[in-house]
Amino acid sequence: MNNKWLDFNDVPEQGSGDKLDAEDVKRRIQERLPEYLQWLFPNGKQRGQKFVLGNVQGKKGKSLEVELSGSEVGLWHDFESGEGGDIITLTAEYQKLDAQQDFPEIIRFMAEWLGMPLFSPPVTASHQDDYEDLGHHTGKWDYHDSEGNLIACVYRYDTPDGKEFRPWDVKARKMKAPNPRPLYNQPGIKSANEVLLVEGEKAAQALIDSGHCATTAMNGAKAPIDKTDWSPLKGKRVQIWPDNDEAGIEYAFSVANALERTDALSVEVLKPPADKPPKWDAADAVGESFDITAWLTTCERKSVKSAGLQLMDWTALRYKGKAPEQQFLVEGSFPLGVVSILAAMGDTGKGMLTLKLAMEVACGGRDLAVEIFGGTVLERGTAVVFTSEDDQAEVHRRMENLDPGGHRFNHPEKLIIIPLPNAGGPFAMVKDTPDGPCTTLEFTRIVRQLQTIEDLKLVVFDPLSSFVHADVNADPAVGSYLTGLLANLASETEAAVIVVHHMRKPPGQKPIESAEQARDAIRGSSALVDGVRMAYALWPAQDQVVQQVCTTLNLIPEPRSFYQGAVVKSNGPADRTLRIFKRNQTGLLVDLTRRLSGASSSDHELLISLAGAIRLAASRGHPFTHTGANGVFVQRHRLPDLFHHLSRHKLESLIQTLISERPPRLVKGVAKGSRDHKWLDSPRGDFALGKGTFAEGADRV
Repeated sequence: MNNKWLDFNDVPEQGSGDKLDAEDVKRRIQERLPEYLQWLFPNGKQRGQKFVLGNVQGKKGKSLEVELSGSEVGLWHDFESGEGGDIITLTAEYQKLDAQQDFPEIIRFMAEWLGMPLFSPPVTASHQDDYEDLGHHTGKWDYHDSEGNLIACVYRYDTPDGKEFRPWDVKARKMKAPNPRPLYNQPGIKSANEVLLVEGEKAAQALIDSGHCATTAMNGAKAPIDKTDWSPLKGKRVQIWPDNDEAGIEYAFSVANALERTDALSVEVLKPPADKPPKWDAADAVGESFDITAWLTTCERKSVKSAGLQLMDWTALRYKGKAPEQQFLVEGSFPLGVVSILAAMGDTGKGMLTLKLAMEVACGGRDLAVEIFGGTVLERGTAVVFTSEDDQAEVHRRMENLDPGGHRFNHPEKLIIIPLPNAGGPFAMVKDTPDGPCTTLEFTRIVRQLQTIEDLKLVVFDPLSSFVHADVNADPAVGSYLTGLLANLASETEAAVIVVHHMRKPPGQKPIESAEQARDAIRGSSALVDGVRMAYALWPAQDQVVQQVCTTLNLIPEPRSFYQGAVVKSNGPADRTLRIFKRNQTGLLVDLTRRLSGASSSDHELLISLAGAIRLAASRGHPFTHTGANGVFVQRHRLPDLFHHLSRHKLESLIQTLISERPPRLVKGVAKGSRDHKWLDSPRGDFALGKGTFAEGADRV
């Protein structure tokens, strides 16, 4: 074989004078011979200075040997068949080609593996220089069309500045990405019903090798979505597995939104396990023998495009392992990830309460703990309030009353309040049609925007009647449809969805005397209340209750100022304490229940702050104990300043009150691997659940 230069002038896609140095290709292959042979023949093994395998078809064995060093590097001999030759003839045998007649194609194949351009570019081009600077490639992935024809290659280079990737367009014979950019593993996609879409060829190939159908877009998370050909995913159920970092999650939802507009049957974004490190991906999962099949069945996910109800998606495999705990936005009342109703009669102050709640969720943080609806706000994040009755000016006045000077606005971008009178008027979630209730296009658009908010914690619709263009009060079908629609929103966003609703006056104008009567007074068919997970009601307090409260707390019995409230329906754990509220000068309902239970007004504030400090310390891995060396008195320097001058008896008595309350605000928990129940924590904290761990140091809270 004397062909030193291969002339490709007869190829239409290339200009004249394009040549490839065959000897240079061969020399480069010989320099990386063990790596090249292992790629050609995965069943082969290196034995000293020889590479051995069974035959040229790549079977396991020792009959064929290839020299890896010395003057005979690259020469091979099959002792069973008597055949032999150099690395070019071995490559020809691998490709089932004729080493003489197909010599140019063989050299091209070897050059592509090296990542070499298949021509010498003009002096004005920089491709060759770039290639030389990058050195030898450390990885190569082939892109085929659905019929198995090679259409592109991606080469990885590990440089001093980090990893670099270079695409090769086979048809154009240029170092560039094809237009449009293909998906990886199209032959595998063609025969599959479900496809995992991951970031990068390494992760995709790891899944493929472990028996899963996987693909990736060229360039991974940096892939231009609008330049990628997503058509191979037509009719497929696509699960997007992002890398465990912010960029990965953002890319996953960008792709999901693009696929929603294609003919993909369904699109889901999988949530990486919470205990995995940053940047953890599918390749890491395969490397650590992670149970991918089980995880794909049980993991949390967000559906962006649904294929409709699929019965076999919901076998008992979905319910293996420990059940997830119910998480709360407000301790003991409003849960996360479900729909709740806040019901009251007109002029009760429910709008101020939900606005206060939204401000605490989005902009709170200066205080260690804030109570509202009888419980502590447990989560921080973005809050969205849709109000159809108050305009921008009224919302502004209420916010100013709740927070004079705007001191709470640590993260104003996380508080989104839409006064619909100034934003085009109320939109309907549901409207009635001849075929029954259906979702409106306007609400679908709103839901898509809500789904993009990563830390969404609260969504409020106030009042419900403005958002339903159907008879929710009389038609059970409308109530069922509406609650199902909102439950889907809550589940997908993992936020607390609260609908503010009206209560009807009891028959004969009789006052409400119990939580059961309050539940029955919530307007709408039984399907509405039955369809939500939690309902909280507020109603005017009876005269005798008002008199008792005013006498106990030395207050003036002002008209329309005292209300009772309680959780009147819950499908899970809840604080069902019957509470008493008083409207203050700003219009906000203030909970008087703890003051009535015996604690002074000043003690009430101390208990709230102390409970928050104890919870925060435990969440940071620096928990307190009730007494002793780690007790609140000895360690009071770690507490806020207002506790530094309290006596031992006072501090420890406050802790005992928090433990003795029903439900308790604090409990004594145990560290992971220990049996000693002494570490103070919230009832749902890690130490309370027996899995708390200690962090180094001990910071102030």
